[in-house]
Amino acid sequence: MKTICIDFETANAARASACSVGIAIITDDAVSFTAEQLIKPPPECARFDPFNVAIHGIRETDVANAPDFGELAPRLLPLLTGNLVVAHNAAFDLSVLRALCDTYALPYPECTYLCSCKTAARLWPQLENHKLNTLCDFIGHRFHHHNAAADAEAAAHLLLAMQRECAAATPLELAIRLEVRPGRLFPGGYTPCSARRGGAPARPGMR
Repeated sequence: MKTICIDFETANAARASACSVGIAIITDDAVSFTAEQLIKPPPECARFDPFNVAIHGIRETDVANAPDFGELAPRLLPLLTGNLVVAHNAAFDLSVLRALCDTYALPYPECTYLCSCKTAARLWPQLENHKLNTLCDFIGHRFHHHNAAADAEAAAHLLLAMQRECAAATPLELAIRLEVRPGRLFPGGYTPCSARRGGAPARPGMR
């Protein structure tokens, strides 16, 4: 099972309006591959909201010649299938993926997924917030926030830092120690990633 970190940027509030996807692959406890692909949103949600553009800087002209998700899916979905997918605020990124699959009448890839935000909140509850930039400042990783590839790579470095902190050999072992239940995506549905509420978080390195 590979660990694939993923991040989507959207043109507007519609989940299917993805205009960029970033991927970072972890191999042998290191980031081995990072890439970004611009995406042309489907016509029904192709408007670029100035609010979103101000965040990620992607404009309609930037994606004019980019593939739509239907063209991208044959490369992206097999990469996710059977692997562990990690996203920071996975509820958002996985909802974008589901919306895109629904729009293009594609089955969801079958995979396990983990939210690095929920995981970090269990490990470091003392931090003022658990935004990706706050956490990366905490672990000493510098990156260009809201670039999809940089955000995916930042989530990968964050995941590796949490594994080191907990002496966890794998992300799933990390989840067990911090009482985070990974989500599942499968053709026809999904189960969300969830974290235990209440009480003190599990101690690093302890089951």
